[in-house]
Amino acid sequence: MIKLFWQRLGLFRRAEFLSPKDLLQRAGAISVLFLVAHLAGLREFTSVLNGTIGSVAAGWKLSGFLALIYILLYLAFVILVPVLVLTAMILTVWRRWVRKKENSPISYNLKP
Repeated sequence: MIKLFWQRLGLFRRAEFLSPKDLLQRAGAISVLFLVAHLAGLREFTSVLNGTIGSVAAGWKLSGFLALIYILLYLAFVILVPVLVLTAMILTVWRRWVRKKENSPISYNLKP
């Protein structure tokens, strides 16, 4: 049972740098981190931006730090994740197109 669990997690093995799989793994990691931060309630601490404290027990410094973490994860989720997913899709299509062109029986040699 445990072996099967670890085999299923084989999906998260290290991929070649900037391959489509690597880009999607990075997008997934950012998404999971943002989800954890959101479910942990860090959104409340962003009230530091308008001058109020997120939690009286936490204090200004901790509230500001937690707000910074949430804001950075939010921006990464909103800006980076779509870019990474689109890049992975474009790269996959590009590689298939190049592979298809290489396997084509027609030669495109234009030199005389």
